[in-house]
Amino acid sequence: MDEISILNELKGLILIKTGIRTITPADCKRISIEISKTLNKNVSETTIKRLFGFAVVKHNFSKFTLTTLSEYVSGENLENWPASVAINADNTPLNWPAIKNKIAKVTDFTLKGIRNRSGMPYQMTISRKFAEHDFEDFFKSDHNYMAFISQPGYGKTILLSHLAEKFFTGECPNYKESTVLFIQAYSFFTAEQIVLNFEDQLKSLLNISKKENLINYIDHSYRQTGGKLILFLDGFSELVLKKDLKKQMFDSIVNFICAIEHTASIKLVMGMRSATWIRFYEKIRHSAYLKAKWFSGNYFRIKEVSNVPQLTEREVDLIISRIENLDTHEINPKLKAQLKFPFHIQLYYQLREEDPDFNFSTSITFHELISRFIQENIYRSNYYTEKILFLKKIIQLTGYGKNGNSVPKDHLIAELSAFKNAYTELLADGILMEEKRYEDYHPREFVRFIHPHIFEYFLFIELLEKFHLQVDGEFFKYIQSKYENENVRFQLLQWTIRFIVRIGDLKSLGNIFDLPLNRFEHNYLILFIAENLKYRSRSSSDTVLLLKEHKLHDIMISELGNFDFVDSSYKEALNVLMEVSDSNSHSLSYQSMLAILDILSLDEVKIAARLDELARYEAIKWPIDPYEVTLMVYSKITNKDIEKNQLINNIENLEYPFFKPGKVLNTQQGITYLLIIVLNLFYGSDEGTIKIIETIAKLHPDVFSKRSAFSILMMNLLALSAARINPGKKTDQLERILIGLHENKCRFKITQYAESILKMTQAYQLRNKGEYLLACQYCDECIQLFKRNDLNLNCLLMYNLIISIYSDLNIVAKVNEYKYERLCFMEERNIPGSIFSLPKELTDFKHR
Repeated sequence: MDEISILNELKGLILIKTGIRTITPADCKRISIEISKTLNKNVSETTIKRLFGFAVVKHNFSKFTLTTLSEYVSGENLENWPASVAINADNTPLNWPAIKNKIAKVTDFTLKGIRNRSGMPYQMTISRKFAEHDFEDFFKSDHNYMAFISQPGYGKTILLSHLAEKFFTGECPNYKESTVLFIQAYSFFTAEQIVLNFEDQLKSLLNISKKENLINYIDHSYRQTGGKLILFLDGFSELVLKKDLKKQMFDSIVNFICAIEHTASIKLVMGMRSATWIRFYEKIRHSAYLKAKWFSGNYFRIKEVSNVPQLTEREVDLIISRIENLDTHEINPKLKAQLKFPFHIQLYYQLREEDPDFNFSTSITFHELISRFIQENIYRSNYYTEKILFLKKIIQLTGYGKNGNSVPKDHLIAELSAFKNAYTELLADGILMEEKRYEDYHPREFVRFIHPHIFEYFLFIELLEKFHLQVDGEFFKYIQSKYENENVRFQLLQWTIRFIVRIGDLKSLGNIFDLPLNRFEHNYLILFIAENLKYRSRSSSDTVLLLKEHKLHDIMISELGNFDFVDSSYKEALNVLMEVSDSNSHSLSYQSMLAILDILSLDEVKIAARLDELARYEAIKWPIDPYEVTLMVYSKITNKDIEKNQLINNIENLEYPFFKPGKVLNTQQGITYLLIIVLNLFYGSDEGTIKIIETIAKLHPDVFSKRSAFSILMMNLLALSAARINPGKKTDQLERILIGLHENKCRFKITQYAESILKMTQAYQLRNKGEYLLACQYCDECIQLFKRNDLNLNCLLMYNLIISIYSDLNIVAKVNEYKYERLCFMEERNIPGSIFSLPKELTDFKHR
């Protein structure tokens, strides 16, 4: 190997070690200082400039300089890196034991380089089980070459490293008699070589005589032991060669594959990006023999040109468990699905390093990962201006996403000519890909985005420019109207929210709730806004001031007036908004809604903690004090004596003087009504619930006539109490009206919590009508739903009902089964037995 090869490899390794992406003359001084600190040896700044071409080279580099630089990049003996074997080589052919030793050193150096370059600590990476199975199948087969193929970011290099360690270089290798030679293509093939010949390069690297037949030599050496020489060839993506040299390189690899056809002692394993494999496959696709010798693996997908699947959920959990102070159960399941792409795990680790508390329930993490991925692979890459212009053109040719995320290649002729290098890198980096489709039996090439989220990002950017960076009501309406029935619509809304929060123009956020959002979208976007605000507040101290200025919390509290207690996004949004609250008034509203949820959970620990929080606020403008209501419920649950106050007397006497006419039904007033209804559950009766809701309806006839989310919830609670104590024609009529409303979700804003209350009502109604089996089915469905959402109070009511039904049917086994299940449920959740206890006749139930 000549000096030019050594110098090229040195330059690459120095840049890797120092973390410099694009070197400038100013970096040479830093490198010189780093070498001096590390080795206590001096390599001048001028010498470094000569090495990187910033100064004239008047003579060859000294052996001292080459040795010092090699020690710096390897950190150990210079024999540990491949090209340096030529520095002190005397060209004397070695015997086989010496050659095996050299192979081990080259492989060891390559593996150390991979560990040092890993985007996250190498010990946190894992061996892929699919790769182990594929490699074992390949090792035992008659195939003589295979390749792990995927788009960038799937961890092919780390995958090969773990395979080498497990099967060959570890403490207890699976194949002790075999040897692995792990080399990087970017150091093995260089542009300065006159002829790129794979076999000759191997001879030179291993110091085998050029006269020696390499294949016969290796085959003879392994024949006695039964072992094999496995060649791992990686690093094609970092190889900088002109097109004709790449063709020559692929030809030399193909020639080598042909040369080893009659030996089982040599096998080749490559790691290639999909774009590289496509070019390589062009060399073999016309040869039945070469295709027969290729082991494609068990996971090869022709459409994606890949045989490396995404990480499994178990593999994601395993990697996450190795990240310090991170519990796999803390990670949102949706985020786990996104982390199945290995490069995203690397970015996620970097986010956690910067902010150990970085953990969100919505896709805010995903958006940060995508943003960083784009920054790394496009905005901080070569030809980034041309790449952006090229991608903008594709977005425009797709009709701004209306025609999918691909365009015919022939529509890009002008851009392909102008941005040839940028386009090549976009293909190589896994941003774009080419694919053939048949139109009227004629093949036609298309260019498309590989990952939909990259397409969505650039679509958003293009729409933003279309509106001259003005994000207002018209912008949201445009997205709604143009993408109404498409999945991309919801993603565009999230990118828009993220952009608004980042620039601090919070007044625009209120416009999103003017759109016809369904219940999931509505609650999710509230949480998404809240988490983006929380994330922004960590680095921008002006966040609270902006919240006050644009009165965003007033908007959020108004939108939370649907009281969708079953939706997890609703509950999480309350907690996150509490963290970024800008006043005691807003905090009290959030705390009061959380108090209702805690009461419905019947968890005395949660309620006690909520009391401590509520005690910090004064409910001056509230008709009743949320703290007082919560305290009375807590006393009831913990079976503590409490002096009867006026509020309890009013509840028991069906009097509600605190409900005064003329009040606007805002979220605060809605919380007050719900607190009274909840208190009535513990100290009052179903008659009380009916009268409370009828009183509310009389106070706010305009709201109830419009069928708002709140009024529909009230009607459902009214129907539930009526079904429990007043079954009959009026209750049946109310049930039919509610079923009609719930079936028309497009027109009315029905919450999932309201739907669950209706299902409870239907269970009682079915029991009243004697349809016992269907009533039991409804009860079971409600129990499962309420258990998942910690609505234990609702759950107990359903347990009591299903036990009563089986008691009516005189099915003793079922009565006892559900009584035992109810008892276990209460013990698991520390619910006092006196709360919503079974009637005495059911407690003493015996076969009648």
